[in-house]
Amino acid sequence: MIYSKIFFALILLWSFSACGKKEQTADSKFNGMWKLDKIESVDKETGKWFYDSAFTGWTGYILYDGQGHTGVQITPKGYKDFDANKNIDSISNEGLKELVKFYRTNWVYFAGYTITNNVIEHKRLSATEPRDWGTVLTRDFEFRNDTLILTAHETVGGKKSRLWWIKL
Repeated sequence: MIYSKIFFALILLWSFSACGKKEQTADSKFNGMWKLDKIESVDKETGKWFYDSAFTGWTGYILYDGQGHTGVQITPKGYKDFDANKNIDSISNEGLKELVKFYRTNWVYFAGYTITNNVIEHKRLSATEPRDWGTVLTRDFEFRNDTLILTAHETVGGKKSRLWWIKL
C-alpha cells in the first residue's frame, strides 16, 4: 500500500513539473522587437560568410507581433541625418535623381508571416517600393541566445546575405 502511495505521489509531482516546463516554440521566440546588428555576405568561391563592409553603418528594426504580422525597416548609413527640407523646385534634375535613389535605399515593409520548420516567409502587404506589394520573402532562421539570424533565399545585387538581429 505504501508503494502505491509513493508511486501516486511521484506521478503527481512529475505531472506538475511537466506543466511548468513549457518549451518555447519557434513562433514565440520571434515575438518582440529586434535591432539590426550586422549584415554578412557569402563568398562565392569559398562558401564562407564574411562581414560585408558595404553595409557598415546601416540600421534597422524588425518587429514580430506574435499574431502573424511583422514590420521591417532597414536604412543605410546617413539616412537619419539626411536633409529632407530642401525645396524641391530648387533641385536640379541630377539632384532629383540622386534624391530618389537615396530614398529607395530606405527599405520598409509590413507583412504577414508563416513559419515552417526553420523557414519563415514574409508575405508583404505593403512596402516603400510598390512593386514589392504582395511578394514573398523567404528566410532560413536560426536563434543563437538573444540573436536571430535570417538568411535570405534570394540574392540582392548578386550577393546572398544574412542579417543578424539582437533582441531588444
